[in-house]
Amino acid sequence: MVRWPAEQSIPIIADADRIGQVVNNYLRNALKYSAADRPVEVGFSTEGAMTRVYIKDQGPGLTPVEQQSVWERFYRVKGIQVQYGTGEGLGLGLYLCRIIIQWHGGQVGVESKKGEGSTFWFTLPMATEDC
Repeated sequence: MVRWPAEQSIPIIADADRIGQVVNNYLRNALKYSAADRPVEVGFSTEGAMTRVYIKDQGPGLTPVEQQSVWERFYRVKGIQVQYGTGEGLGLGLYLCRIIIQWHGGQVGVESKKGEGSTFWFTLPMATEDC
C-alpha cells in the first residue's frame, strides 16, 4: 500500500541513487521480515522544512534496545525469523542508510513495539526557492 498525496511533489536536492538505496533497503527489510499476507505501507509527510518518508510493516517488531542498535555497523537482531527471501545479512544495510541520510542533512529513526511491527523512517530537507 502506498500513501502518496495525489499530484503532490516535494522538491529535494539529493543523490537519487543513494536515496533509492535507502528506500530499497527499508522495503527489502519490511518484506523480508513480514508474513506474505501482511501489508507493507509506504508514505511520506512534510514537517516544516523536512520531508519524512516511512515504511511501515507488520513484522515481529523491535525492543527499545534493538531500535537503538539496528543503526550500528554489523548489528543484527537475534531471533527474528526471515519470512521471505534469503537469510541474514551482514548488518550493514541500516548503518549505511543512516550514513547516507546524514550526508543529505536528514535523520533516520524507527518506531516499534515487539510483536506489533515497525515503522522505519528518514527525513530529508526540502529544496528552497533559491536552490
